[in-house]
Amino acid sequence: MVNSQTSYLKNGLSASEVQKRLLQFGPNEIIAKKGHPILRMIVDQFASFIVAILAIAAIISISLGELVDGIAIFVILIINAIIGFIQEYKAENAVQALKKMIVQKTIVIRDGQQKEIPIQNLVPDDIILLYEGDKIPADMIILEAYSLKVDEAILTGESVPVGKKADSETENKLMKGTIVVTGKAKAKVVSTGMNTEFGKIVNLVSSQEKDRSPLNVQIDHLGKKLGIITILLVTILFIIGSLEKIPMLDMFMTSVALGVSAIPEGLPIIVTLTLAIGVQILASKKAIVRKMTAVETLGATTVICSDKTGTLTLNEMTVKKINTNFAEKEIDGIGYDWEEKVKIDSLEEKKLLEICNNCNNAFIGKTILGDPTEIALKIVAKKASHDEEYKKIDENTFTSERKMMSTLHQVGKSKEIFAKGAFEEIIKKCKYIAINGKIKPLTSSEKTRLNKINDQYSSEAMRVLAIAYKKYDKNFTEEDMIFVGMAAMIDPPRKTVKLSIEIAHKAGIKVKIITGDNPLTAKAIGEKIGLESHRIITGEEIDKMTDRQLIKVLKEVSIFARTKPQHKYRLVDLLKKQNEVVAVTGDGVNDAPALKHADVGIAMGIKGTEATKEVADMVLKDDNFSTIVNTINEGRRIYENILSFLKYMLSVNFVDIVTVGLIALMKFPLPLLPLQILWINIATDALPALALGTTEARPNIMEDKPRPKRENIFRKFLYFILVAVILKVIGNLTVYFYGMEIDLANNVDLTQMDIPSHARTMVFTGIVLFELVFAFVCIGNKAPSFKAMISNKKLIGAGLISLIMQIIVIYTPFMQKVFKTTPLSITEWGILFMLACSAFLVYPTLNLTKKLFKN
Repeated sequence: MVNSQTSYLKNGLSASEVQKRLLQFGPNEIIAKKGHPILRMIVDQFASFIVAILAIAAIISISLGELVDGIAIFVILIINAIIGFIQEYKAENAVQALKKMIVQKTIVIRDGQQKEIPIQNLVPDDIILLYEGDKIPADMIILEAYSLKVDEAILTGESVPVGKKADSETENKLMKGTIVVTGKAKAKVVSTGMNTEFGKIVNLVSSQEKDRSPLNVQIDHLGKKLGIITILLVTILFIIGSLEKIPMLDMFMTSVALGVSAIPEGLPIIVTLTLAIGVQILASKKAIVRKMTAVETLGATTVICSDKTGTLTLNEMTVKKINTNFAEKEIDGIGYDWEEKVKIDSLEEKKLLEICNNCNNAFIGKTILGDPTEIALKIVAKKASHDEEYKKIDENTFTSERKMMSTLHQVGKSKEIFAKGAFEEIIKKCKYIAINGKIKPLTSSEKTRLNKINDQYSSEAMRVLAIAYKKYDKNFTEEDMIFVGMAAMIDPPRKTVKLSIEIAHKAGIKVKIITGDNPLTAKAIGEKIGLESHRIITGEEIDKMTDRQLIKVLKEVSIFARTKPQHKYRLVDLLKKQNEVVAVTGDGVNDAPALKHADVGIAMGIKGTEATKEVADMVLKDDNFSTIVNTINEGRRIYENILSFLKYMLSVNFVDIVTVGLIALMKFPLPLLPLQILWINIATDALPALALGTTEARPNIMEDKPRPKRENIFRKFLYFILVAVILKVIGNLTVYFYGMEIDLANNVDLTQMDIPSHARTMVFTGIVLFELVFAFVCIGNKAPSFKAMISNKKLIGAGLISLIMQIIVIYTPFMQKVFKTTPLSITEWGILFMLACSAFLVYPTLNLTKKLFKN
């Protein structure tokens, strides 16, 4: 029985036992209560005040005998609802898809092997290994614990981490959803999914605020203001029409239609959909955006604060040199292959490899799991065929503050403490040195020699770890240790990083390295990737500086080394206070405050802890700096596209009101019928706006300087909108009076709203054509090039569909009867196309007026 239990604790469950438990207990998932989102979305399409008014208008029309008009309004309402539902459904699905992109994984022992699996596949009795920063995936009982502290705030509200022990009935339980703050543990799963404590209460706390983008909030406020302005204008227009003896029903219907046309109800949905589609594109580029608000901020980023290891470098560590007895040994091979063998020539080399293999939490078996530095140390021990595992009794875990770790082992009949870490930390702990088979006091001259060796390796862009040990003397301490030697490993820069930094600099984005590594190593890497490295600031120097001094340094220095998490937070805070928009990378649990404080927090998907991913705005699947620059490019494209369809919709929405209002004031018959206004709203607003949201990025988009973070979108486009409205209204008045001459020649009474009219058909078609051309003018934030316009296939497709729909309305007998249109001649089409091209005068007119006002 004892042997069976020992085997289970060592080997975990078998594959067949896992399958049985999965069938019995189900996947380790929390199932929150859901409402009826599809039904809610359908109801929402008919829930607005404007739609209710339109429905009332349709009922009034039918009751007064205007059956065709009434049914047509209902049909338009249904079409509008279908379009709105499809957009909202796509947006909702896209948002839900985003939530599934980040799969939490955990390390489990099964069939005697360590495996990394999705937490959904955990079952009761699984044996789990937990490390600093891990989010606990199920309810568990601790089997082994080393310096373990857990943040249980999500369940208890207590912000102070709680110490945990395996041999205490009150402190040996781990709850799903809590986070390992320090230490490591081996634990057994007792409950999964809805049977966990978290699962039992999740439906009580599952109400979650929607992640609303600041842009969406701004649009919401803008929409409400525009709605109030529109209602006031429509009311005034209704009064003017009534005074001019226009039939009350006709004026009421026209006013309602104008209100529907002018209020941009669909904007928030289109913005959400565009953001969500953009986020899916980012996911295909190996960046998982957890909060859609980050997409907007990405385009405004002015500073990237990056880690070095794994982000700027490959994070593929290989030990290339070991140094004992002040003698260097070259290690052949690269990567995680141990075919190249290493000959051991001294007791010190043997001891160094013994410590490398045991003071280590990596796993090498059928799978290779763990920190790349620790894997590299195990690989070099395997190359020397010196990979005996000693029983671990206790561990002082590595932290970014300590920059070292130590372990207590049973070595034969005695116990020994092994340690590894940053050279400057280990050397401070050493009183003795192992040299030529003897243990002797470590002299100051020997320390100086060792320092020079460390500096030499660091200047060659190698990461250096010092190795030490001592005999256990009843206290597990790290003082009076014996220095054994050093292991130097390479971690080359990623090939794409240098070019990415050049692109970032062209885009007005400053790049800073904030690393815990040695200053000389950081300097060497900085030089290789093209960063200014004439001066390196260390964490110790940061501690001695005032905020004013550090702000000055931040303007001049690009590399900060031997930093701790509090240094990173302080640097980010000061950058933000200087109105910089800061993107920050991080992987450890202690990086979480800096990531949370940053404008865009970026967690590492490969080496990042769950704690950092929880607070991050974005997770890099490949931990690659170049991916950050690519996402900024994509963020700029998405934001620019959103602004493109915003200025399009805000410009075209007021043209109808202004046209009808001016003609009513001039005491002429109405230039548009209610159904025509509603048709314009459907035929030319939705499709081009959606197409603008998917426009490809300009080739030189990364040569623009970052935009202001909180720019006012309405103020930004106010003059653009005014120029567009004025140009179109002039065109509308031109074709109205031109068409009115034709109507008068044909004895058409324009005061009669139920007969076809040339004037109205031309105004109606002219608005549609202008808006289709104007959509191309709205591409980007500058006057678009001819190439940019003809290469936008989706916008061309949207324009052609809208044009075909308009031709059907004008030339098919049934639609002519519904919309009171009349066929147009080639000459009239020519006039309308010519006036539609006045849209291309918006930017020249805008530039001319700016010059005049400047002078």
